Amino acid sequence: MTPRVLALVPTISRSRVVAASPWLRALRREGIDVRIVANAASVAAAATELDAPVIDTGANPGFARSILAALAAVDEWDWVVLLNDDLILGDGVAAHLRSAIAGAADRRDNPADLLYFDPEPMRPLPGRWGVFVSVSLLEALGVRFARRVRVRPRARLGYKSFSAVAIHRDAWTRAGGLDARLIFCFEDALFVRNHRARGGAEPVSIDVGISHEKSTTTSHHIARVLPAVAFSARRYLEVLGTPGRLAGAIVVAALIVRLPLVVFASAPPRAHLLGIVRAARAVVSGREPSLPPYELL
Repeated sequence: MTPRVLALVPTISRSRVVAASPWLRALRREGIDVRIVANAASVAAAATELDAPVIDTGANPGFARSILAALAAVDEWDWVVLLNDDLILGDGVAAHLRSAIAGAADRRDNPADLLYFDPEPMRPLPGRWGVFVSVSLLEALGVRFARRVRVRPRARLGYKSFSAVAIHRDAWTRAGGLDARLIFCFEDALFVRNHRARGGAEPVSIDVGISHEKSTTTSHHIARVLPAVAFSARRYLEVLGTPGRLAGAIVVAALIVRLPLVVFASAPPRAHLLGIVRAARAVVSGREPSLPPYELL
């Protein structure tokens, strides 16, 4: 039976989703049910002009919560494909993606239920140190100025970000979906941890020709996004079993290390510093921060 494939494209940028129109149309021609997940009023207002139906969340709740809201609005699917709005899909990519999903269940030796399409290298699932180097910017600077550390081919606990990923419905249900407690970041790592811990197959990377043009959304909204990242980092560590005070201390220490490194980041330094202060305050107080308002995007 031909699998029913649902593709979700969460976005706060009308301009980027308009630029994605060619590959949105190509996916729909392949029989994929494509939905734009609007986390911004400007995207929802342009619904009639876009090249796929729009699911309006009416808020900017973060990646995990917006995906959960979208899936609650669609009943019939066997695979869900999560796609960033800053991807580049050339000619033939949509057909290759559809073919890869159709062939995943046919692998008799090792049926796959989680497929990565982004060409980024696999990296280790973060623990305490991984969270520290991520929040502190040390990981990003290491990628920029040195060779990226890759997971050994046979390493089991590796993952990629969910910028271009296909997940079978059984795997989604078994892992419990994305964790809504994580506002922004680490939700993909936690999903893969749950997926593997509950018997899910090892994720498979498939090159279908997608390239990733990294957006500047996070940098542009750093003062509001960084607190959500830090807050999610603490919650992620707590879910892994780190006591709350220690989890908070790790994240705050990472933010302190980040302070002198803002000069190397792409975000405006003043807004970046404000984001660090707000992030530390959110982590220490335990009060969940909010992302940039839906109405203003």
